[in-house]
Amino acid sequence: HLTGDIHAVSAANNLLAAQMDARIFHELTQKDGPLYDRLVPKIKGVRKFSPIQLRRLKRLGINKTDPDSLTDEEKTRFARLNIDPKQIMWNRVVDLNDRYLRKITIGQSPTEKGFTRETQFDITVASEIMAILSLGKDIDDIKERLANMVVALDKNGGPVTADDLGMTGALLVLLREAFEPTLMQTIEGTPVLVHTGP
Repeated sequence: HLTGDIHAVSAANNLLAAQMDARIFHELTQKDGPLYDRLVPKIKGVRKFSPIQLRRLKRLGINKTDPDSLTDEEKTRFARLNIDPKQIMWNRVVDLNDRYLRKITIGQSPTEKGFTRETQFDITVASEIMAILSLGKDIDDIKERLANMVVALDKNGGPVTADDLGMTGALLVLLREAFEPTLMQTIEGTPVLVHTGP
């Protein structure tokens, strides 16, 4: 697996894709109240927003920090991303060119309750995450770029980002070992730094 960077990008990319599909499924199968309660659960009787949830509230123009102070309309706006399945731009990736994965149908298991959609696989090095890992200046820059990745559009045509899905921290954890170049050697024994997609 050479430096492991391609594997890290595959894992991060596909985790984001899985989270997006799970979010679509939960929004289709749950009412507003239970969905909000799952996103902001009471822990030992206390409900609290995480930092990433506070960022989402700020983007929505909701200047509240107490989860119990939101109106029903604000709770719905916060909890529902309303991703348009026809406007999803984020594909899963695999590190080989497999022509039979260029167009697939997902969600065919009975547990998905008939919510299928067409999608495709891309090759791992074409992932936006690979570009961010290659071009990022430092961890803060990489974090900001990951947070701002647009993965789909909502039903009103607005962007849905990785940060909206609450995934920025998880992506950073999967990529942390791939931030720095790897010291390797050529077959002649010359030192060489290899970074991201060779």
